[in-house]
Amino acid sequence: MTRKRPIRKDRVFLALVAVLAAILVPILLMRGRSPGVPGTSGASGGPSPGAVGSGEGSTAAPSQGEPAAQTGPAADAGSEETAPSVEPLILIHTVRAGETPSQIASELGVSGEELMADNRLLSFDSVAPGQALRVSRVGLLHVVKAGQTLADVSLEYGVPVEEIVAVNGTSDPETIYAGKEIIVPGAAPSVWENVVRLSRGKQTRFINPVDGKVVATFGYQDDPILGPRNHQGIDFDVPVGTSVGAAAPGRVYFVGQLDGPGTLVVIEHADGYYTTYAHLSETLVSVGQFVDAGQPIALSGNSGVSTGPHLHFEIRTRDFPVDPLRYLP
Repeated sequence: MTRKRPIRKDRVFLALVAVLAAILVPILLMRGRSPGVPGTSGASGGPSPGAVGSGEGSTAAPSQGEPAAQTGPAADAGSEETAPSVEPLILIHTVRAGETPSQIASELGVSGEELMADNRLLSFDSVAPGQALRVSRVGLLHVVKAGQTLADVSLEYGVPVEEIVAVNGTSDPETIYAGKEIIVPGAAPSVWENVVRLSRGKQTRFINPVDGKVVATFGYQDDPILGPRNHQGIDFDVPVGTSVGAAAPGRVYFVGQLDGPGTLVVIEHADGYYTTYAHLSETLVSVGQFVDAGQPIALSGNSGVSTGPHLHFEIRTRDFPVDPLRYLP
């Protein structure tokens, strides 16, 4: 018969101590680890991977190809742990009581002319508290008209299509639509300055094509060359070489020469309206081109049958001439 060895209590005790040590030591080490140590995960002080910002007051990063908008005063500078903010392409300012347009323009970092052009303001008198004004420091804001292409916008401002596409993140230059707001980088506000000047600060369907005195009105008159006749437009007294602006947005319908009107441009507008600009010395547009109100289309002259330098201007509803003074400011 085999004799059983007695179980030694000291060995059992040592085994239990070893098991407890294996369980308790890692727990104690985890509790003793201080939070926020660089390189640790979990309850650390840094943001989780990929986070842009969290909590109240954070700004979402702009999506690719879309200008971000800033809806209030610039946020205070963040701590060293906060990622540097990216200035949005479009800034929005809500007018406060007592603010002047010049103060607003200075605060936004643009000129007064750019502020007016970006918001299509005919007068600073129309700015009121609570109104939201939009500007861009990289160029002018332009609202696309029905039928207008990026090529037309490029010709209007003299900015290459490629630059317009790049700043707006547009992969296809043809994918623009009426009412879309785009940024035209580096553009000058000269076209809108023409609108402000030629509209005389009034909102009308058509603006004056030139800034000059009307010396011949619409209707029956005794022409010194042609004798009694029905004058189908009005004449502006301007010297040769005066810039002629489009009276409204539209597409160039005709560019050429005729015996009586001389060199002329005809523009087709919405709702069946046409405008004619005659006795020109030079044309600046081509047939099929879309032009904006105030955009230079020609230089005045003395071509055709004319008693002296002037601009003959007509407005027609389809084939019927109407008195332009009924539509102009």
